[in-house]
Parts: sequence; C-alpha cells; structure tokens
Amino acid sequence: MEKKNRESFEQINKAWDLNIPPSSPEVSAALSNWKDWQSFVQEIKQKPKTSISAFKLKVKNLVSKSDSLHLTVPGRFNQPQVRSRIVALQTKILALETYFSLDVVPHEKAKDLIAAINKEINAFYMQCEEIVVKSKIPTEIGEPDIIRIKDTTRNAKAVNFDELEQKEILEKDKK
Repeated sequence: MEKKNRESFEQINKAWDLNIPPSSPEVSAALSNWKDWQSFVQEIKQKPKTSISAFKLKVKNLVSKSDSLHLTVPGRFNQPQVRSRIVALQTKILALETYFSLDVVPHEKAKDLIAAINKEINAFYMQCEEIVVKSKIPTEIGEPDIIRIKDTTRNAKAVNFDELEQKEILEKDKK
C-alpha cells in the first residue's frame, strides 16, 4: 500500500499544475477585492511537495476555501453564469477530495480531475471577461424601453392567493 501511495504521489506531483489564467485589468481589479477568492487563489498557488498526506491536506484546504465562494460573489459578477461556474469548480474539488480520502489514491482519476479543475478555473475567468466586455457595449436609444415592454412580468397582476382562496371557500360554503 505504501508503494502504491508513493507511485500515486509521484504521478500526482507531476500532474498537479493548477493555474490561474491571466485576466484583464478590470477583472483583476474586481477579483482583487473579493477576499474569499484571493484566499482560494493563494491556496491553489501553493503546491504540496512532501507526500501524499500533504496533497490530502491541500485538497481539504481547497474544499474549505471554495466552500462558500458561490455565496460571496462580488456584485458585478453575481450572475447565474458565474455562480454556476464556481459551483462546477467546487464539485470537481469535492470529487478530488473523495479520491484523496481513499487509502490508495487512484492517480489516473486524480490527474483527470486536476485537469478538469484547471478547465473550470479558466471557464470562470472567461465568464468574468465576457461580463466585462458586455458591460462596455453601449445601449441604443430606446433599447431600455423595448426591454421593459418585452418584460412579461410587469404585465402580471399582483394577486394575493390567500385572499383568492378565502373567496373560493366562502363561495363553496354559500352553495
């Protein structure tokens, strides 16, 4: 078992290459004020070097740092697209924790998940970049009016369903 863990350590040590992609100044500025994200990035940048136990501890730390990221997203990026990218990242990290909790870590599956985590981090940054680019597109004259007209929820009547239910009960009682 020790021999298998040593082999797993060597393989995982080679594959452990979690990267934060370069981003535009606007995204960097917005994310630099997000303390939870900065803490998570610092945790990612530190690579364990000694043993499989160090990797296990690192994965546990990543899980704890990523645990509430989707709840504390800054206002500019607090959109379903960004939150879903963060939740997908958290899911991959939790799956990695599952493999690291085993007695013998399956290094092939761990390598695949490390690559998937990198992919999710890149997707998160690309989504933030897209939001910044879209925010720079100016609206045309009258566009806000058209958007408001197309909004079907504004035409909905406010109905108090409790009162409606009370009326239906009273009408049934009268009959």
